[in-house]
Amino acid sequence: MEFGSGSNKKIRILLDHLEDASAYVPIDISREHLVASSREIADDFGAVQVIPVCADFTREVALPDIVDTDGRLGLFPGSTIGNFDPDAAVAFLRRAAGTLGAGAGFMVGVDLKKDESILHAAYNDCAGVTAEFNLNLLRRMNRELDGNFELAAFDHDARYNRARGRIEMHLVSRRDQTVSVAGTAFSFSAGESIHTENSYKYDVEEFQDLAARAGWHAADVWCDADRLFSIHYLENCA
Repeated sequence: MEFGSGSNKKIRILLDHLEDASAYVPIDISREHLVASSREIADDFGAVQVIPVCADFTREVALPDIVDTDGRLGLFPGSTIGNFDPDAAVAFLRRAAGTLGAGAGFMVGVDLKKDESILHAAYNDCAGVTAEFNLNLLRRMNRELDGNFELAAFDHDARYNRARGRIEMHLVSRRDQTVSVAGTAFSFSAGESIHTENSYKYDVEEFQDLAARAGWHAADVWCDADRLFSIHYLENCA
């Protein structure tokens, strides 16, 4: 069961190495993409029953009766867990435990704390990929909320907050300006920023303690050679 399945590239790697997988349950909020990607997996892994569930995985997820209650394995790779603040991460992990059930396993990807220069280079990449991702918030407000942001009047900036253990994404106003969103005016001074997103980083022990608060037992963990990233295997002993 994959929470926020998105692209089916990651699950292919796992299904290629699982000998006894009987079903795959992708959970995603984008119905059209979910249906298309589920068909691709069903075509390529004929022995695996594909049961897509269109839902917001940050809320309670109701599974169809056809999903077996035994031998469930949850998958939450990447580092999306870092986009929740710690209390919200605990709440998500607790809801996931309820969805997966007693005795289930859960594989969770967690970005590790590392040298700040590495984080700065990653989130302020020279290709501008992260900047475009961040500025897209202004594009969407212009398109969907009748905003009039001038994108060239804001700079992307990602900074590490050591005290809170997180990268903070900002859009910094390049000049004094006033913009309108949904009929409401907002004034910015030069250098003032919009705080758009956070990405929390954890030490291995920090995340294991956080998972324990949600009722999970930390059974195993794998890290790359440079200890930049981790995959945690949790067990629901409820």
